[in-house]
Amino acid sequence: MRYTKRVLTFIFAIVLLMGTAAIAASAQTRGRRRYHRPVRVYYVQPNPFWSWNYNPYYYDPYYSERQQRYYLRNRLQGNRRELNKHLEKYNADGVLTAKERRELEDDYKDVNRARSNLSRYGNY
Repeated sequence: MRYTKRVLTFIFAIVLLMGTAAIAASAQTRGRRRYHRPVRVYYVQPNPFWSWNYNPYYYDPYYSERQQRYYLRNRLQGNRRELNKHLEKYNADGVLTAKERRELEDDYKDVNRARSNLSRYGNY
């Protein structure tokens, strides 16, 4: 009778641990869920004026001028593209509102500014 409580507590602890181990083992043997997530593929257009270890366009004035001209041409192309898109959009209904007129004036200023910046480096 002296050790009855201790023996029963020990047996209860063993049964409890075995039950916990059985639950954990059954959870591991069940099939895992697989989540099929879409894969995102990013394409980054390579910059022709930069390399991983050495950038010759930073040190050479001829190359830096070519790089500047490249960026100015791209900026002019983007401004022209935006102007054409807005012209097409705003002329579709045949009516220019004040807001549309302001945006077109801003687009024309951007194109003229980009063209003048490019003309400093020559237009070739």
